[in-house]
Amino acid sequence: PFVRVERLLSVGLDWRIITRIIRISPTDSAVVLTVPLLPGESVTSPGVRVKDNAVEVNMAAQQTVMQWDSTLEKTDKIELVAPQTDQWIEVWQVDVSPIWHIDPSGIAMIHLNSEGQWLPEWHPWPGEKITLQITRPKAVEGQTLTIDSSSLGIKPGQRTQDAELKLSLRSSQGSQHTLTLPENAVLQSVAIDGQTQPIRQQGRKLTLPVNPGKQEVLISWQETKAITTAVTTPLLDLGQDSVNTNLSISLGQDRWVLFVMGPRMGPAVLFWGVLIVIFILSLALGKIRLTPLKNWHWFLLLVGLSQIPMASAGIVIAWLMLLGWRRNQTVTGWRYFNALQIIIGGLTVLAVGVLFAAVAQGLLNSPDMQITGNQSSAFFLNWYQDRSLSTLPTATVISVPLIVYRLLMLAWALWLAVSLLNWLKWGWGCFSSNGLWNKATVKEKVIVVETDKGTL
Repeated sequence: PFVRVERLLSVGLDWRIITRIIRISPTDSAVVLTVPLLPGESVTSPGVRVKDNAVEVNMAAQQTVMQWDSTLEKTDKIELVAPQTDQWIEVWQVDVSPIWHIDPSGIAMIHLNSEGQWLPEWHPWPGEKITLQITRPKAVEGQTLTIDSSSLGIKPGQRTQDAELKLSLRSSQGSQHTLTLPENAVLQSVAIDGQTQPIRQQGRKLTLPVNPGKQEVLISWQETKAITTAVTTPLLDLGQDSVNTNLSISLGQDRWVLFVMGPRMGPAVLFWGVLIVIFILSLALGKIRLTPLKNWHWFLLLVGLSQIPMASAGIVIAWLMLLGWRRNQTVTGWRYFNALQIIIGGLTVLAVGVLFAAVAQGLLNSPDMQITGNQSSAFFLNWYQDRSLSTLPTATVISVPLIVYRLLMLAWALWLAVSLLNWLKWGWGCFSSNGLWNKATVKEKVIVVETDKGTL
């Protein structure tokens, strides 16, 4: 053969053929051939002579390659037949777009892939053929819009409740998306990619324009709702399932959070676990007869001290226990006795200081309910859920006005003041048992003097 005819069929949105004539024979002479076109093929390259549905190939000496482009009519079947000739050999390749499916029949293909791309190739002998059955797969029904994340935050007030919804949308085509606002919601603003949009709600419905690609939506509204003991995020229907849901409740510093409820990944009020430990510890301390404190005395004392570091509370416990132990001690030596009195005196000053600090903490500062989890605090609580249905999950915070905490701490402070007077009276009796201070005996003084003179 003189040449190799390579035909590359590109089956995509448009069907095209690239035909290359590659010289095999020596280049010292010209090559003149007539290469037939495929049924439905139309040459688009300029300067190519077509006659009787065939291309007249005229390659000058020293010319090794000739190429032309063509379009191909779309059909459900293409037949490729190698001509009965010894002047050239043919090579066929088919590049199929994912929107089409081919089912070849006939001779076996030589290659399936080329540089990671599925590109079947055939090397036919004269007279051999292949048939390509071409179909377009039916589109599988599915959603064109994805909600990558949603963040719903509310801020309860004395008369109204402000709410803000942030959505991260990703769409494959332009459309509209409708979501359902809560009852009695009054739309304040809608911003898409930072640009305020003149969109109005229709009843509870809010329709958003969706552009192809990714976009950020910010929706703000108000509800005529005063803050109550139980604050719950509103029921909001996004119109379809979503992922990465964030809920947040922002409370003012005039609220005392007691309990929280919502998705698993959220805050927890650890104080109630501490309260159980305090109760058990109070039962244990009440069984120790060194002090006059009963179980309920210890419980009330430790509950008030729970608002300061536990190490400080340990100082008060150690002080009371040491006083009770001191009452039962007998004099064993003036040095030991006086050292013990100094320790008790210093510990008394520390313990009384801790009690005053606990009173100040309770009356002047906010309660420490040990709220932690998902970057939450006493005034800002966050929840997260990885997958959500069309209606977002809800979160609830149970709180009371801070004045309730202040009144309870005031009552505790008054109880502590009365109790502390009784404890100090009892403590003075323990401290002065067997005397307040012991002096060295005469014999001990003589020994000390003689030792200083070096006689011993």
